[in-house]
Amino acid sequence: MTILNHYYWLLLLLCLCLYRIISLNERLVVIVTCLVIALMSLLCFCELHKDTVTTVTQQKEVTGKVYTVLPDQVTFNTNLINAQATDCQTGERVSLVYFPRSDREAQKICQNPNMMKWIISGNEQPIEPATNFNQFDSQRYYRQFRIYNQVRCKQLQIKIEQQPNILQKCHILRARLYHYFESFPHPLAGYCQQLILGMKNTQTAELMQNVKRLGLLHLFCISGMHVVLLTDCLRKALIRLHFNREDIEWILIVALPFYLIIGGGSVSLVRAVIMAEMGLIQRVTHLSSLDGWATSLLGGLIVDPWLLLTLGGQLSYLLSFALQVIPDNIRGFRQSLLLNLISLPSILTFVYEVHLLTFVCSFLIIPVFSNFIFPAVIISALLFNCVPIFPLLINSVLRGFECLLGELSCCPGMISFGKPTITATWLLFIATLFLLDHYRGKSLLILSGLYLIVFMGIHIPLSGEITFVDIGQGDSAIIRYPVSNRVEMIDTGGKLQFGRPIARSRSDYATRTSVNYLKSCGISKIDTIYLSHHDVDHIGYLTTILRNFKVQKVVVPSGMERQRALLKLFSPDCLQVSQIIPVKNGDMIPKSKLHVLHPFNKGEGKNEDSMVLVGTFGQLKFMFMGDLDRHGEQEIIRNYPNLQVDILKLGHHGSKTSSDPQFIKRIAPKIGIISAGRQNRYGHPNQETLNTLRENNIKAISTQQYGMIRYRYFKINSHWQTKLKGDEYRWMLPRLNNK
Repeated sequence: MTILNHYYWLLLLLCLCLYRIISLNERLVVIVTCLVIALMSLLCFCELHKDTVTTVTQQKEVTGKVYTVLPDQVTFNTNLINAQATDCQTGERVSLVYFPRSDREAQKICQNPNMMKWIISGNEQPIEPATNFNQFDSQRYYRQFRIYNQVRCKQLQIKIEQQPNILQKCHILRARLYHYFESFPHPLAGYCQQLILGMKNTQTAELMQNVKRLGLLHLFCISGMHVVLLTDCLRKALIRLHFNREDIEWILIVALPFYLIIGGGSVSLVRAVIMAEMGLIQRVTHLSSLDGWATSLLGGLIVDPWLLLTLGGQLSYLLSFALQVIPDNIRGFRQSLLLNLISLPSILTFVYEVHLLTFVCSFLIIPVFSNFIFPAVIISALLFNCVPIFPLLINSVLRGFECLLGELSCCPGMISFGKPTITATWLLFIATLFLLDHYRGKSLLILSGLYLIVFMGIHIPLSGEITFVDIGQGDSAIIRYPVSNRVEMIDTGGKLQFGRPIARSRSDYATRTSVNYLKSCGISKIDTIYLSHHDVDHIGYLTTILRNFKVQKVVVPSGMERQRALLKLFSPDCLQVSQIIPVKNGDMIPKSKLHVLHPFNKGEGKNEDSMVLVGTFGQLKFMFMGDLDRHGEQEIIRNYPNLQVDILKLGHHGSKTSSDPQFIKRIAPKIGIISAGRQNRYGHPNQETLNTLRENNIKAISTQQYGMIRYRYFKINSHWQTKLKGDEYRWMLPRLNNK
């Protein structure tokens, strides 16, 4: 252990001593002390684990390597199997990815309830980081489980482990319960799997989307409420069996850690179990409930050093802390309002939006859920084989409950707030803590004023922005105007399908990238979407955009407006689009800075008919090429012999069919932006194109290497920003001559 960690333990000991000396009535000092303990715990365990991380720096082959896989750590999603495993030789944890050859093979692997040994040949590589701003970061997520590498399996052989230990038997029991609950009718099966085991079910995806919109997601995560109810039920059952009180307390103390494993060991469950354990041994330790909360925070940080960097961790500890310190005279709707307000800064930081019905629904639905829904699910799970009529009756009630949540989630009232800055988040959080001790109308007005100021700061930006989204093998750019908050999008990106078609999902790559980014900016309306031509990698995600945002205009090159490839993307569940506008050379869109250079004639929406746009933003002139070929580029410079630009969005993802040397030399850009997927089958960008850029002293910036590329400007000031530094995907990308 380093000297830094010795100093940490000394400081931690001093904080604990200070905590015990201070009167519990001095809430502010207690809060500060707990925050110091949490911060130092985080720093300590990050330091402890830093030296043990063995992240691979490049892709390498593994042959015949053996991994231990627990049955409840295997998941199947669409067409791949993912498992968290442990290397039998080194003890390192990895993520395994396997594409099964058939549905039968996938079912055989996923429904195996035994502990397994996977013998694998494949490629080991680092877990990929997020490549767009505010995108879900898989690298950070897996880090919570001490997983830093991923193995993509080419060949797989499975053997059953015959002698599991007691902890492994808990995981086996969890997997068997999951498969047992699968035989229940829908939606009871999903409720049992989610509420008792903490395991997701694909059948409950729509339900989870609805509760997320209503801000009630914490109801379906195993939490303190679940543990309290379970311990209460077990205590009553043991009393019926004539156990004395002391024996019951010890049985619960021993049983709770095992349920921690069976329940999935989530952040909220760790906290709840530790707090329950502290309550059970309270007579021995003489600790208060607030002491139990602080101890559970330390225990949670030991299990997961990144605990407080996740939404689940923040909500779990914030809400449980608020319940400890809210004055006894505040009950009912006022207490529910305070609990929602204390969690609101964290929710906005991670989700970016909030529904006005959240405050009412949490007050009305939580009592129904805790007093009826959850106990009914537990009883149904126990009585399903004995008294099937009761579970079937409860199943009907759950269907009605789901319909109610669905109707409420569709009600108007969703506020696209956007992501507050870290400073604003802390300001809102501290102001809400102050409200706990000074619950008055004036304090609520001040807090509302702070939220209004933060909201206006997000929705009325002083700076403009041009953003090139890392959408994979496709194109998508976002233009945001200053002050007016006018938003335009050039192409949406899309995924080309090869081999057997995969069913269209409501959640695709655009949902995790461009849609997520727009929502983090507080955007709910797009003024204009420009579609350069009809290729799927440019317009394929249009349906996703239309489902999530109000779009006033869709602009297409002349001749494409009536094509089936375009019209089929306007599905019935999309929001209404006011008009589709065909354009050609010389046309301009009202209130837009962009004007059209190509096409010159009506076409069919092919590459050679691509819409080319040019506009000045800040001090720089941008040009967006679509997939225009070299013949079209020559046509542009013949009609615009004096055309020059500062920033060129290269045509056709850097293919050699575009970026004619004469064209590049004539327009003389300073920077060339390339949007292409990593390890794409076309070899984009082509080395010939990169050579052309280098020979003309043009800096090439690719989304392959740098992820999302963002240009922000304010009057005469501007700056560029990229999500990645440039070396994160060195192991995946070919060496580029242009640096």
